[in-house]
Amino acid sequence: MAASDQLMFARQLGATARLLIWLLVGVACVVADSRYHALDSLRSGLSLMLQPVREVLRVPADAAAELGGFFTRHRQLQTERDALRAERARLWVSVNAAREISRENAELRALLQLQQRPGQRVVHAALLYRGHDWFVQQMTLDQGAAAKLRSGLPVVDARGLVGQLSQVYPGSSEVTLVSNPEQLTPVVIERTGQRGLAAGNGRGQMELRYMPGHTDVRINDRLLTSGIDRVYPAGIPVARVTRVSHLQSGPYLRVAAVPLAGLDRARAVLVLLAEPPPLQAPLPPPSGAGKP
Repeated sequence: MAASDQLMFARQLGATARLLIWLLVGVACVVADSRYHALDSLRSGLSLMLQPVREVLRVPADAAAELGGFFTRHRQLQTERDALRAERARLWVSVNAAREISRENAELRALLQLQQRPGQRVVHAALLYRGHDWFVQQMTLDQGAAAKLRSGLPVVDARGLVGQLSQVYPGSSEVTLVSNPEQLTPVVIERTGQRGLAAGNGRGQMELRYMPGHTDVRINDRLLTSGIDRVYPAGIPVARVTRVSHLQSGPYLRVAAVPLAGLDRARAVLVLLAEPPPLQAPLPPPSGAGKP
C-alpha cells in the first residue's frame, strides 16, 4: 500500500519537457536582463566572488612574465656594464696619452729655450733605454757619431744637467749620469758662489764633497756648474741640497743633494756642442805697405 506522502499515479517529466522548461527559463532571464537589467546585481555578485579565483589563475602567468623580464633586464645590464667598462678603459688610455703628450710638449718647449745659449750648438736626442743595471747609472741615446757627437760632451734636459757622453757609436751613444759614483762635476752654490765638487752616490742622488765645516750651505740651495773644468758650460742647474750635517770624524760637512734633471724619466735631451769661434778674414794690408 502506498505511503500517504507519495502520489500513487505521479509521473516524472521527460527529457524533452525539462529541456523546454529550461529553455523558457533561459529566454525569460535573457529578456528580463536585456530589457530590465534584472541580473546586473547577480552578475556583479558573481564577479566579486570569482575575483580571487581569477587572481590565483593569473599568478603563474604574471610570475613567468616577471621572471622573463628579470633575465632580460639582467642581460641588458650586463651588456651596458661591459660597454661602460670598455668605454672607461678607452677614456683612461686617451687621458694618459694626453697627459704624456702634454708633458713631452712642456719638455720640448723648455729644451727649445735652452738651445738659445749664445755660442752653443745642440743636438736633439731621445732616450733609447736605461742600463740593465740600475747601479751603473747610464742611459743610451739614439744619436751618435753620425750626428758629430764625441765622448765628453755634456747632456742636459729641460731641468738641468743629465750627465756626460762616455761612449759614442755610429748610431747611438752612452751617457754616464751625474749620479754615477765615478762622475765628478765642478759646481758652485748659486746663493753664495762657493765652489765645490759634486759626485754621485750610485743610488740616484749626489753629495757635495770636501766642503769645510764653516761653509755657508743650506737646505734648498741650488748647485750650478761652475764651468771651471771647460767641459760643462757655466750656469747649468745640477742639484738641490737636501741635507747638511757635520762629520764628527773630520773637518768637512756632509752635504746630500738630489739631481734636478729627470734622470729616471727624461725622454728628450740635448747634447751641447761648443761652437768654434768664427774665423775672421785677414785684414788687407795698408795701401802704402810694401812700397819703398
